[in-house]
Amino acid sequence: MAAAAAPEPERGRLDRVLRSYLVVSRRVVTVVAIALLALMVAVNGLEIASRALFGVSFVWVQEVSILSAMWIYFFAYGLIAKDEEYIRVDILAKTASPSARAAIGLFARLATIGFHAVVVWFGIEAWRFLGLFRTSILDWPESLFVLPILLGAIDILITECIHLRGTLARPASRGA
Repeated sequence: MAAAAAPEPERGRLDRVLRSYLVVSRRVVTVVAIALLALMVAVNGLEIASRALFGVSFVWVQEVSILSAMWIYFFAYGLIAKDEEYIRVDILAKTASPSARAAIGLFARLATIGFHAVVVWFGIEAWRFLGLFRTSILDWPESLFVLPILLGAIDILITECIHLRGTLARPASRGA
């Protein structure tokens, strides 16, 4: 019986590490999104005030705003995955049997993982290609515009794999 109990502590440690990833990554994503939203508001506020008071416009505001928006939209999308708040059609699932609901949930999770794996792959390819080019105003690498998509997709992929592990562990724990 002691041999059967040995895997549980290991699973407990792994679960703590995975939960810690979800907590820490949520904080990182939230802080980055808030900081970039504040930057975008400050830069655009500066642009508006500068135009109104001095008739001066800054050419770099648009590039900074677009880059900030990319981070907010695509990097912060991972928060939806962490809360499992995807748009879904519950009316179909509610009419299905519990086993069909479980199968639908598993299929949806696997499809999401597959989709984000493809996004990561395309993100890497786009990163490599766009690294050859520079932005017209700030002379930054164009690949910076793909970075939030790539990092966000990696985070969602990891998050979804953690949720998949939990989904697969649930039926086993009910039977025990």
